[in-house]
Amino acid sequence: MRRILVAIDGSDTALRALDFAVQQARYAPAAALHVLNVQPTLSNYTAAEIYVTAERIHEVAAERARAILEAAAERLRNAGCSFELEQLEGESAETITRRAGELGCESITMGTHGLSSFGILFMGSVAQKVVHHATVPVTLVK
Repeated sequence: MRRILVAIDGSDTALRALDFAVQQARYAPAAALHVLNVQPTLSNYTAAEIYVTAERIHEVAAERARAILEAAAERLRNAGCSFELEQLEGESAETITRRAGELGCESITMGTHGLSSFGILFMGSVAQKVVHHATVPVTLVK
C-alpha cells in the first residue's frame, strides 16, 4: 500500500495539508497516511531547563503533540482512509525527512506559512528545509 507522510503542527495550514493528503490518499491505489507531529527538543543550557526538569519538558511536549494529533484523528475518522499517528521529538525538518525514508513513504505533505523572502533568508523555514533534504516528492499546501 502507498504511504504518505503528513507533517502537522496544529496550524490552519497544516490542517489544510491534512485535508489535501486525504484527497490524495483516496486515488487508486489507495494510500495510508502517516500523520507526524515533531516537537522541538530543547537544547542544553536553555532557561527552561534551569527551572524545569527534563522529564517535565518531555511531558509538556507529549501533551502538545497529543492535542494536535487528537485533532487530526478527529478530522480523519470519517475521511475514509487508513491512517496512523506518531509524535517524535527533534529538529523538525531532519526528523520529517528521516522518518519518511524509514517508513518508505512515497511523498511528504505539509503546510507552509508563506514567510516573506526576507524571513526565509533570515531564519529559514521547516518547509524549505524539508524540500531541500527530502528524497521523495514534497507537497506544500498554503
